[in-house]
Amino acid sequence: MKTNARPRCAIGKRAIQLTVDLDCRVMNSEFNGRPEQASRSEAMFWKSMEDLLPVFEREGVQLRLEPHPDDFVEGGLTAIDMIRGINSPSVSFLYCAPHTFHMGGNMAEIMRYAGPLLTQVHLADSFDHRASSGLRYIVNPPGSTARIHQHLDIGQGEVDWDTFFGTLGELGFGDREETIMTSCVFAWEDRARESATYMRETVDKYVGSW
Repeated sequence: MKTNARPRCAIGKRAIQLTVDLDCRVMNSEFNGRPEQASRSEAMFWKSMEDLLPVFEREGVQLRLEPHPDDFVEGGLTAIDMIRGINSPSVSFLYCAPHTFHMGGNMAEIMRYAGPLLTQVHLADSFDHRASSGLRYIVNPPGSTARIHQHLDIGQGEVDWDTFFGTLGELGFGDREETIMTSCVFAWEDRARESATYMRETVDKYVGSW
């Protein structure tokens, strides 16, 4: 579901209807738009929400929004403020762990700021592209706006998983019926089963410590 042009609302409404037909009550989306056209993208976002929010509320479908690298909203705190501005019990915040270093880097601050609005997390590891004086990844030509991140198995990157799961436990994430954890590893098609098994076992260990 795109949110950067009003004609997309018809696609969004159809996606909501398909979700209902499948007896699924949760949808994920991103802010989309272009960071270099933030004002225009935000205006289109609010137009889309004006059209789609009544449909979400009428159909009883929950929308979980995440800031994404190269969206007009990339920062976690800004995304939460936008969701608060929507002011609907149907819309909440999705924290995507492999986007940590594009969201501002301080995961505990972002999670605590979201509080009960944090209803879903995506689980995968990533390296901090800002490390080594910003030279960890060299992209040509100079000045490229490319956003680099990975979706690796837990432990293969630099996301602080003790802080991640510890903060979720502190917030009572696992005690609320509406919360969802989703394994979101894309890196290992050649060992997909092993990766999925490892992720489930690792997540169970962390969650078991709450």
